[in-house]
Amino acid sequence: MDAISALSDRGLITEDQRITLASFCNRWNCSVFQALIETNIISESDFADQAADILNLPRVTNIKSNSFDKKILGLLPFHFARSHACVVLGSDDSLGYHKIRVAISDPWDFRSRQMVEDLVHVKVEWCVGERSDVIEAIDRHFPISSIVPHFWETLAGNSALKNALD
Repeated sequence: MDAISALSDRGLITEDQRITLASFCNRWNCSVFQALIETNIISESDFADQAADILNLPRVTNIKSNSFDKKILGLLPFHFARSHACVVLGSDDSLGYHKIRVAISDPWDFRSRQMVEDLVHVKVEWCVGERSDVIEAIDRHFPISSIVPHFWETLAGNSALKNALD
């Protein structure tokens, strides 16, 4: 079941809104999740609440104020985490195998979920968070070195550009 069908079944999206969302997605080449949030048909908080309830996933709040282990946080590269609105919250080795907990803003995005699982190579416990909280946590807690290109890479790029212009 996709997000639109699930929310529609609960009476949270009308048929007219479904048409509006389809048009928005086609016009702006975006996901249904992005269209839902950008058109304000449903708030981020309501979406997260409903998604957690429908998919039977834990709902996490106030992610941005969590304390993060930089090593665990770095399991997902900054640009990937930000573009897919997901962040590694922590890990659990207590059961004899490694498992990480990941908050995602669109749990119906199975492609992103599969990509995360392929990147980390461990069991993932999924939970749902609001997009703005996830993005703010990523922006606040990733080390600056993972956000800003390394100085030497910038210099190398500038040198290549200068040589090309000469």
